[in-house]
Amino acid sequence: MILRKDIPSGDLGNSLPQSPEKLKQIRDLIRDYAAERELIPPLQEEEVIFHSGELIKKHPELFLYQKLLAVMINNHSWRDIVSGIPFNRRILLLPKCIAHSTDCPAEFDELGLLCEQCGRCDIGGILTRAEELGYHALVSEGTTTVTTLLTSGKVECVIGVGCLHSFERSFPLAVKEGVPSIAIPLYNNDCKDSKLDHIWLDEVLPVRKESNWRGWINIDSLRSEVKAWFDKEKLGAILGGEDESSQISINWLAEGGKRWRPLIMVAVYKALMGTEAKMDECIQKLAVSIESFHKASLVHDDIVDDDDERYDKPTLHKQYDTSVAINIGDLILGYGYQMIAESGVKHMRKLIKVASYGHRDLAIGQGEELLWRKNKQLLSVEKIINIFSLKTSPAFEVALQFGAIISEAGDELAEVIKAYSSALGIAYQIKDDLEDFNLANLDNAFNTIQPSLVTAIVNREHPEKMEAWFKDFQKGNGAKKKEIWQQPELREGIKEAEQMLEDYKLMALKSIKDLKSPALKILLTRLLNKILNG
Repeated sequence: MILRKDIPSGDLGNSLPQSPEKLKQIRDLIRDYAAERELIPPLQEEEVIFHSGELIKKHPELFLYQKLLAVMINNHSWRDIVSGIPFNRRILLLPKCIAHSTDCPAEFDELGLLCEQCGRCDIGGILTRAEELGYHALVSEGTTTVTTLLTSGKVECVIGVGCLHSFERSFPLAVKEGVPSIAIPLYNNDCKDSKLDHIWLDEVLPVRKESNWRGWINIDSLRSEVKAWFDKEKLGAILGGEDESSQISINWLAEGGKRWRPLIMVAVYKALMGTEAKMDECIQKLAVSIESFHKASLVHDDIVDDDDERYDKPTLHKQYDTSVAINIGDLILGYGYQMIAESGVKHMRKLIKVASYGHRDLAIGQGEELLWRKNKQLLSVEKIINIFSLKTSPAFEVALQFGAIISEAGDELAEVIKAYSSALGIAYQIKDDLEDFNLANLDNAFNTIQPSLVTAIVNREHPEKMEAWFKDFQKGNGAKKKEIWQQPELREGIKEAEQMLEDYKLMALKSIKDLKSPALKILLTRLLNKILNG
């Protein structure tokens, strides 16, 4: 039994038992609890809260340590993965508050505290133990340096020491980035002469065993590799064609863009097959096919929207004419199906089915939007969400499904991908819509070309306001722009749309909650945040 007298002053839920024996007792309880369940990281906040609650039901005295339980449960979910990561690919992050508050002679630089091993605190001994094992070790506040090391590909996980307050703040970031991590809370939260449980730290630091962890996928590095496949010469070699239309198509495929779709396909393939999986010509052809479907849709979108520029250059229908551009779009679609056929991979029928269904749904969504433009009536929120889903989700789904199919994943994963893609696509379109409601972009928000979720929300409650605002913009009354932007009805609409964006993000994360592959779950968590925040 853990007794109340062991709790320091302050918030009870934010407390730690003040002895290593009692901390070990709680860790053992969580180990036994987790042994009955399969905790696949990264766990979302609501999952951690749920499991904490289940533990408290079994052991009511633990309600005093709710935040500690959350930390320990999250630790346990990452335990096997962290133990499978070599020491030289781990970083130990210590807080400055462990240093002696008055007699520390160490200086600070941009990386943190430069320990002089003076013996006045525990830092020197901890750093020595960690570095002997091969760890990267830092005494620093904040996450900038850690983020730099993670994105560089030099480290794959973080062992962090800090107070419960700091872990509460950093938890959302760790989840968002899908970083394998172990957190060891300090006994006190007052940021001065802090102490930690050395027994706990000594348990964690040396743990190393073989596991099924195949490496953390570096999305930025992978993007560079995929980007190289879209060099004009490489595209010409696999697509063929010396005629002018083919050359225009190849040039267009080589132009700009973030290459999200081929990147997603390859990332899923690597997550399921391992980071050392071969990226042969078959994989490259499928990546080109996915980008071809996307680039063809952009050609046609630019025509129907009568856009002047794409990638800081004239759009194809402005460079040539509409007839030529339509034909180029159709030719690029043909290249997409050609690349699938020539890839020679297994399950060709599945790939063709996924691609054709995605092509179909995108055209239906675009058709709904084009028909809306003819009648000029503001759509309902539900109708706009449906258009968002049809227009954007299929592109993500095709890329994800391709990665799963060539990895020979089962039909169960296909259903998860469908739900994830739907939520991601809608969230992506909501984000795009909200960007038009910055003051500088407000002219775009009140156009009659693209349906807007925000205007639909406002129109639902205040149709007379929306009608008046549209008239002002149609008259070119720029003087009223800031006044309209500040209207409480519009601000409320923006706020509701922002909440819907968060809801669909959460929906995407919920869809992958039960995935059995940690590598894929980590990847999809990170992709969601990179696509929506990048």
